[in-house]
Amino acid sequence: MPRGSTTEELVINHPIQSIVLVGDRFIGFAAQENVFTVSQFIDDLRRGAYATEGDPVLVESAQGVSESDVLLIVEELRHRGLDRVQIRLQPAALSGAGEVHKHQVANALIADLHQVNDGLFGAGLRLHNDNELLLDHQTGQHVQGMIAVEASRQMFLAVTERFFAAQWPQRKYYFVIEHMNTTFENFLFPLCSTIEYRITESRTQDPSRLSFHSEVGIHQAGRRSSLTHLAFTAFDSDVIEAKEDRRARQAVEHTLRTPAAALSGV
Repeated sequence: MPRGSTTEELVINHPIQSIVLVGDRFIGFAAQENVFTVSQFIDDLRRGAYATEGDPVLVESAQGVSESDVLLIVEELRHRGLDRVQIRLQPAALSGAGEVHKHQVANALIADLHQVNDGLFGAGLRLHNDNELLLDHQTGQHVQGMIAVEASRQMFLAVTERFFAAQWPQRKYYFVIEHMNTTFENFLFPLCSTIEYRITESRTQDPSRLSFHSEVGIHQAGRRSSLTHLAFTAFDSDVIEAKEDRRARQAVEHTLRTPAAALSGV
């Protein structure tokens, strides 16, 4: 097998030193032993780390590590002849913009979406180093709670778009959240995580109005990190857009009728 492969299973019959690779955004988590950011690992390679003989080294990529990061590291390994170092990229088929309602790939959080049974769906959490929710807030070693909230939101959108709304491709749906409550049970770290989506109640007989009650659990290292209960409805877009436009017009008219109150914040 070619060295530096990112697509084949590694078979090594010697002791292995394993390390975890995370995106640079998670430098706080790199305080843990055997955890490195992409930049730290590349800097170590360029300083001659792993150049001497030793046991095989397996680098497991985690959150914030892109395919381009891995290709850069593979090139460094080949350039330096470091045959004993292998890096493995976590494969992911990200849900597209039409499913998670995001324009930028970096902001999509749902990967490898699949159906387990009639009311149960699974996916992997994939966090890009430049995700919008990380750009101006990242402290400590854990991933901020808003990631779990946004992943739960994207999960219900992706499941509904792929497995329900797709039955009526001629329709365009507008999603309205009725309530969404998240309980944080454990820290979520920038490691591989799974998402479990369970429908607890649904009304889908009328294709113009698809209603659901569901729960979304995010799991990592044998623990559930968060649990989100939510209710939402997917309406025909023409109906809800007309209602939204009417409410927006009323809000503008109310603001213009009371300019003093609006300016004072009352």
